[in-house]
Amino acid sequence: MNLKEFIQLSGPLFEAVQISAIYSDGKTFVDSTPNSDPQEILKAFELERDNPIFNLKAFIESHFTLPPQIKDKSPHASSMKEYIEKMWPILHRKMKAPSKWSTLISLPHPHIVPGGRFRECFYWDSYFTALGLPLPYIKEIVQNFAHLIDLLGFIPNGNRVYFASRSQPPYFSFLLKLLYDRGEEDYAKSFLSHLEKEYLYWTNHQIPLNSYHDKLNIPRPEAYKRETELARTTDHPQFFQSLRAACASGWDFSSRWLADQKSFATIQTLDLLPVDLNSLLYHLEETLYLFSGNNDYKIAADRRKEALQTHFWKEGFFHDIHLSNKEPTPSKTLAAATPLFVGAATQKQADCIAKKLEKSFLLPGGFVTSLTEGEHQWDMPNGWAPLQWITIRGLLNYGHTDLALEGARRWLALNEKLFAVKGTLLEKYNVRDCTANVARGEYAPQQGFGWTNGVAIALMELINGSKY
Repeated sequence: MNLKEFIQLSGPLFEAVQISAIYSDGKTFVDSTPNSDPQEILKAFELERDNPIFNLKAFIESHFTLPPQIKDKSPHASSMKEYIEKMWPILHRKMKAPSKWSTLISLPHPHIVPGGRFRECFYWDSYFTALGLPLPYIKEIVQNFAHLIDLLGFIPNGNRVYFASRSQPPYFSFLLKLLYDRGEEDYAKSFLSHLEKEYLYWTNHQIPLNSYHDKLNIPRPEAYKRETELARTTDHPQFFQSLRAACASGWDFSSRWLADQKSFATIQTLDLLPVDLNSLLYHLEETLYLFSGNNDYKIAADRRKEALQTHFWKEGFFHDIHLSNKEPTPSKTLAAATPLFVGAATQKQADCIAKKLEKSFLLPGGFVTSLTEGEHQWDMPNGWAPLQWITIRGLLNYGHTDLALEGARRWLALNEKLFAVKGTLLEKYNVRDCTANVARGEYAPQQGFGWTNGVAIALMELINGSKY
């Protein structure tokens, strides 16, 4: 999909809107829809722009339909669980592009969106959201992702044209395994060919270990102003592509991607083998073997598992590693829990991780994302629902039940505390201070919120109704 075909994503009008920052959120204009032929709008802009009384914002709002303003649609509820149940229909959105000029990629079924500024489906969000969803909603998600694989050869970051150059952490196998474990074995296996295409997308780039990537080396349209300004601080030849690869990781942004943890100019995502991605691909290989019986997938899974236990392990912790020298990075983050989540660690390694998590990562509101304090939202003091689930399930997989349940209780208590104040669930939380005062990142904190809702339901069920 060519960004140059969309005047909201490329060209003089796009640059004028984004650089002028007439909308505080860079996503506003790229999500807008031209009201008439885009080339005619562009001609009108070129004719009018030099007029001394030209008003860019008025021009945009006369020629485009902007996305609806974010409004607080939080339903009244007497409990957090009731709130979540009432939110699913609100977040369940039709995914049909309003015209051929829209940046939305149409999907065959509605989809649960994250909420707030995120009006489209997002790849890895959808798995964690699905943890709290009824079965029909999960099947819609899977069918939509199968459609995207048929269309693009992979599942993009989200169903927007400007997301179609990259993916996100590969959780399609987890979604299918969720259906498989709920008694839908044949239905899950019917997507084997799509799962194989997903695997080829990731492993065609590097074998046997893999990195996050994006095929473009230009600023993201939704962050154009910020990224063009950041680029002035570096002569990194693949600066924009490295930023985009960090977005493909879902951790946009984090100190774990920076050689100098305080400087965006040193971003090195393309040069790293991430421990979480390779753990997820181990699960993908295991699922392919389960569904197909093809022993080649089992061999690939065993080889990746061995690499995780050796190359990614140093001094009692799992790390990302440099492609060039295969040496671990110094960052310590919750990505280290992913080998436990997928069952790729040894018991001794899991015991070491559990000790480190209890000592350094478990804070009053749950598990913190990293031990580095900074401006990035995937760092201290922020906690995120998907990482709580990964960590808690990983600990349970290796018998660290008390620590897992303590983390779950603290996270849910923080959710409940702020729900009582705000009447909603949030995208992320400050787990150190048990507040909503988070490291903000590149956009304002959002309410809603798909994956927080899904993980909250799953953790409630885990604590209240399981063997634990």
